[in-house]
Amino acid sequence: MYARSAVKRTCRFSFLTVAMSSQAVAQLSSGQRPIRPPEPTLFAHPRRRAYGWHRREIQMKIRSTAIATCTAITLLAVPSSAAAGASTTAHFPTGFTWGVAGAGFQTEMGGGDAYSDKNTDWWAWSHNAANIAAHRVSGDQPENGPGGWKTSFAADIANAKSIGMKSWRMGIEWSRIFPKTTSTVKIGSTVSTTNLKALDKLASKTAVAKYRAILTAARKAGLNPFITLNHFTLPLWAHDPIQARDTLATRAPDDPVPASLTKAGWLATSTVTEFRKYAAYMAWKFGDLVDWWSPINEPMVMAVNGYANVPGALSGNFPPGAYCYRCAVKVSENLAAANAVAYDEVHSKDTKDADKDGKKSKVGVVQNMIHFVASDPTNAVDVAAVIHADKLFNRLSLDAMINGTVDHNANGQIDAGETDTKLANKADFLGVNYYFRGRVTGTGFPLSRAIPILDFAPRTAYAWALNPTGEPCPTLCSDFGSEIDTDGFGAVLREAATYGKPLLITENGMADSSDAHRPGYLVSHLAQVQQLAAEKPNGVSVLGYYEWSLTDNYEWSAGFLPKFGLYSFNSSTLARTARGSAAVFGSIAKANAISGPLLDQYVNTSPSS
Repeated sequence: MYARSAVKRTCRFSFLTVAMSSQAVAQLSSGQRPIRPPEPTLFAHPRRRAYGWHRREIQMKIRSTAIATCTAITLLAVPSSAAAGASTTAHFPTGFTWGVAGAGFQTEMGGGDAYSDKNTDWWAWSHNAANIAAHRVSGDQPENGPGGWKTSFAADIANAKSIGMKSWRMGIEWSRIFPKTTSTVKIGSTVSTTNLKALDKLASKTAVAKYRAILTAARKAGLNPFITLNHFTLPLWAHDPIQARDTLATRAPDDPVPASLTKAGWLATSTVTEFRKYAAYMAWKFGDLVDWWSPINEPMVMAVNGYANVPGALSGNFPPGAYCYRCAVKVSENLAAANAVAYDEVHSKDTKDADKDGKKSKVGVVQNMIHFVASDPTNAVDVAAVIHADKLFNRLSLDAMINGTVDHNANGQIDAGETDTKLANKADFLGVNYYFRGRVTGTGFPLSRAIPILDFAPRTAYAWALNPTGEPCPTLCSDFGSEIDTDGFGAVLREAATYGKPLLITENGMADSSDAHRPGYLVSHLAQVQQLAAEKPNGVSVLGYYEWSLTDNYEWSAGFLPKFGLYSFNSSTLARTARGSAAVFGSIAKANAISGPLLDQYVNTSPSS
């Protein structure tokens, strides 16, 4: 049988929820900043790690309820419609898009120092000696990556084509296009042609030419390019993560955001202005090759992993690795504003219909969605906390970017003055990234004055290579120590459909170095997509599916340890080697259907088998 569990990429959303020391709990309960452990680690000892805090009984409940709850959850999705005997082929809609997804910083570097991008906050963050010593980052360096910037993009495009892909989701690195600040270009309410010409003088001609070559190669291979403008990284001139880390470390978590902080990244409204220029320039330069755009990848991941790092407890460890709840709220609001201005500029500047479908551009929101469940489904506090977790992590950004409702005080309600029509309806489609389940333990009280609905502790990680002393996985987990929850995928897709936008699965995959579970993971998750596409809940269409990822890549704070790729790569030669899951995924994409034998092998299997 193929056991389910929810995959989580810990480098992206690292809620490491177990019990803290009683001293830290007492400090947090009284509103004090907890004492930093003498030897802070990315993955703290399980008895010191938590995201939500309460008295001793909450500590014990966090440890005790997860396994009990897990036993009540079926490990295999068995569709109620599955008939006895062999399954029939499950077809996807005509025109369904099949693609693979990747990000610039994660895939471009490798093959020599000349191909490295040293002008980004993540370069500074991953190479910082204090971060490495504190295990905020793994110590792996991105310059040892798969080498897409050198020549390997050609091999990757060929491999994607060979397994039946029709689309190529890639990130463009803002720092490569504009290695120096664009603040000297003054704009009005929009980016004018004069502004674009001024930006053209500042842009790296080498970077623009390289990205054009990659996009042209993809289109010639029959792969429709899909560009992500911001996939976590910022130019170093816009964000100095070390300065921000050290400045914010001196402040209490509910203190106001310091106005004096410079190069503050998404904490600064000036970054929204500069992002507007960058988005307009990209649409102007590449609109003849690209029609599918996403301004920002996973906004809540950046807000939480960058600004909700609780010493000794929660370690998302994205730059700047701060413990500042008000910062997280501010960042989420600025990201919503950045999405809105980028949406407007791309639609204005992309004037050519590159894929000849009658529409010049499609601009969408891409959101990581988590399937939250109560740690103890019989406990009313846990059940109520699930609603708050869902609101905070799944819906807060989407509500702002699609509905124009901004929950400034993070109380879970839309109060007077919290609707902004300038933010509303800034998405032509909704991209869903799905990896993992979150088990929620309610605390019964808010953990922050800045975020009143933060009254819970979500657990998503169990023991894995960088956290060997963590609690054992109660079901099947990925190499990231995260449960695979196939039915949870269907649940979050149905939730996403309530926004009324066409859906794209923009990321879904599994860290599995052995490739033993990935084929079944892909088949079972694609079965959920196929079922949803057939149902069309709320009349919403499912447009396509992008697997993460084509090749192994640099997985942020976790480095190269997690293996998500359909292909591995040799760091010396940059040669790619296909894993067995590539053939399985390719067979589905080429047929635009899941065959009956694959369904029987991985989905419609008796739980007792």
